[in-house]
Parts: sequence; C-alpha cells; structure tokens
Amino acid sequence: MAKYEFHEFEMETGRSRCVFGCEMTDYDTPITPKENILRSLKGEPVWLPSTFDLGYLFPRCVPDNPAKGNVSDYKLPPEELGGLDMFGIDWEYVPQVGGSTVRPGNPLLSDANEWKDKVKFPTKEYIDSWDWETAKKNADSFMRRKDLWEIVICTGFYERLISFMDFEEAAVAMIDEDQQDAIKELYDKLADLYIMLIEKYLEVFGAENIDAVCLHDDWGHQRGIFFSPDTLREMVVPYMKKVTDFIHSKRMIAECHSCGKVDALIPLYIEAGFEMLECQMLIDFDAAIPQYGDKLIFHVSPEVPAEGASDAEQIQAARAYVDKMIGYGHPFLMDNYYSDPSALSKTFTDEVYRYSRQRLTE
Repeated sequence: MAKYEFHEFEMETGRSRCVFGCEMTDYDTPITPKENILRSLKGEPVWLPSTFDLGYLFPRCVPDNPAKGNVSDYKLPPEELGGLDMFGIDWEYVPQVGGSTVRPGNPLLSDANEWKDKVKFPTKEYIDSWDWETAKKNADSFMRRKDLWEIVICTGFYERLISFMDFEEAAVAMIDEDQQDAIKELYDKLADLYIMLIEKYLEVFGAENIDAVCLHDDWGHQRGIFFSPDTLREMVVPYMKKVTDFIHSKRMIAECHSCGKVDALIPLYIEAGFEMLECQMLIDFDAAIPQYGDKLIFHVSPEVPAEGASDAEQIQAARAYVDKMIGYGHPFLMDNYYSDPSALSKTFTDEVYRYSRQRLTE
C-alpha cells in the first residue's frame, strides 16, 4: 500500500471538535479516518487509528440504547436514561458509573427453561415502528461521513441472560445441564433477532454507510473470567458466530465489546469471528498483542500524564505511547473512551497523530 509523507500543514486546519468530552484537532488527513482503520486491519495504518475516528450508532429510537445509557443522537440528561428495553426489562441508570443495570430482586425468569413462556421477543413490526426517520436525520447531521460508522448492539448473549435472570442465577444456569439446552435455544433466537436488527440499520442508514457492528457481551471481571473457555465455547461462541457470519456476508467488520481481565478468552473472540476487541486495560497487552494481534485489533487506552502536566510532558507521553504501540508490530486502536477527558489533552492527541504519521512513513 502507498505511504504518505507527513506535512505539518495537516495539523493547521484551525478546526477542532469534541469527542467523548475531549477537544481534538480535526486534521487534514491524506486519507479518510475510515480508510485508515481499514488499512489497519491489514497492518498498514497511515497514522495510529483511534476511537475518535469511529462513528458509533446508538440511536435513541432503539429502546435498549436509552435503557442502557448509550445514546448517540441526543444529549439526554441522566433522568431520561434507563427505563424499559425492547424486551420490557426495566433498567436503572447510575450516573456515577455512566451506565445502567437491571434492578435486581425481581427477575423475569427463575429458570432458563421458562423463557419460551415468559420472554416476549421483539417482532419485525415492533422494530419497524421505532422512529427510524428521526434517527436517520440526526445521524446525517452529526456524524462525519469520513469516519467508520459502527452499529452497536448494547446487550449480547450472556448479558441478555443476566437481564432476564439476575447475575447469580444466570451464571448457575450457564453450567446447569438441566438449563443449558434452553439457553442454547434462547441464544439462537437472540442471534436471529440481532441479525434482523442489523438488517434494519442497513436499510435505514444505507449499507454503503455502515462499516462495522459491535456486539456487547462482558465475559470477565477485574481479576479474571466468569466461565471456563470450554463453557463459553459450547454455550455462546456458536451463536455469536452466527451473527458475525452474517456481518461478514455484508462485508462489514465484526467487533466485540467485552470487559474484564479476559486474556484467557482471546482465542474465543477470534473463533467467534471478531476482528476487533473493545477491551479494558486489564489485559496484558505485552503478551496478547504479539501473540494474537495479527488476528484481532485490540483497543489500547493510553497512559496519559496527570491533569495540569506541561506540554513537554504530554508530548513525551504521547511519543512513548506511539513507540510502544508500533513496537508491538501488529494493528491496534487507541481507545480514548476509557481515558480521563480532563487528562487527555489536545497536546497529547495532536502529538499522537503527528508522531505516528512520522513513524509510520519510516
């Protein structure tokens, strides 16, 4: 692929924008951010790609998005987040953590075998009734065409089971032989639902505009994983693969958002058909990226100086981050979402762009 010599005028557009609470320069890039991420999948980025280059689609009209506290086309106050998802499950938004949880103690299911009688799946007619027209207008007004647009499905398979059963009961059900067959049937039907929902996004926003789909499913906690790889390989991976196969049939990228220290599960994300993993800094990237980076792009948040650091300190930290990432020798994505907006300065993000442009043309 072609290389593009860096010119300082790329930094001097006079334009800036705010993403995830961070002010950054709108650079005069030699190719579009979308094209750069697509090149990164082949191991040849022109600059270090970032979540600033993604256009996340969390339209308000999809009930799960305000319920889970993720809305991309409105700035909703906390009191308007939470509420009923598309299954009628009630979520409570917690401003301190920036997300929602199902109110515990009154689960829809006490046993997974009850789901056919108690879970009311969204129909195509119900999905069609959502206010997609407004969602399309909003996206056209706030999303940059040159970014990589990504559909986000906020609640995947195990997370959805938790919403029906509460966490402890869902965890037990996953390894209870008397409930496993019912869960597999539920997950298969969920896969069909998510495929139907993706098809609706493509219809509304235009297949030519959508480049990726992100599916949320947390598999770990701060110190380890919820289940053994064998359990997840049997119970979840086949149904994720059903969805990612559809995503790939539409020539889109499949990404998984999965929190926790999930190092032991990285091969499963690859088996499930994902090319990208939105993960936390709990992963040992020094081990994971050299081993798996040719198959999976990891989100890696930068270590930034404390708020109030000098420009020289910001530049030094930015260069250290770029050197480390390029040193891995495989694709990566700078994840700004998990960084402190008050500490992630414009000086830092500018230097990441400038220095990575310079390093990647060497």
